[in-house]
Amino acid sequence: MEIRQVAIDELKPWDKNPRVNDSAVDAVVKSIRTFGFNVPILYDQHMTIVAGHVRWKAAKKLGLATVPGIQLSLTRAQREAFAVADNKTADIAVWDYDVLGEILKDLPQEEIDLTTLGFSEAELDAILKAEEDFDWDQFREDIEGSHQDATHIFLPVKVPIDMKQNVSDAIRRCAKERAITEKDNPRLAGLVLMSLLGMSPCKSH
Repeated sequence: MEIRQVAIDELKPWDKNPRVNDSAVDAVVKSIRTFGFNVPILYDQHMTIVAGHVRWKAAKKLGLATVPGIQLSLTRAQREAFAVADNKTADIAVWDYDVLGEILKDLPQEEIDLTTLGFSEAELDAILKAEEDFDWDQFREDIEGSHQDATHIFLPVKVPIDMKQNVSDAIRRCAKERAITEKDNPRLAGLVLMSLLGMSPCKSH
């Protein structure tokens, strides 16, 4: 495969791209400024982007005239299938947070700004700060005092008040991605949590 510089205005985004990615653009802008444009954009013979929409948007925001690209020869169906697979396979991998934390702790010593890696300040804080002992006794007391029925119980969970809507949206999005359905919102949240924790059974209702 040949990498060549492509005029950014010649590339066209996929107009049916199902990936909502505008929120990632600023992070990629920062990454390109820091590390350079190191991952080529993939596009087809019609100049439609196959993989790299966020990098293309970031490049436009940076005012770049050209970007490195690789042209693929694909049918429409192949292009759409590959684009979906490229995004979906990226979702499958998970972090080993112990290993990640060790890596992130060392990088500032080499003058690497951790904010250029795409993590929010809250995420960096959660990854890097020492783990505190959890008060399981208090947790059990909270559970015992929670409303429950014959088959379910409320677990006390607190999130920052300004993140309430974001958390709710994330639960619904995750439920949809994992084909989890439940009319009762608290139960839906519980099913999503169980699924994320790899617990079973996790059956849709």
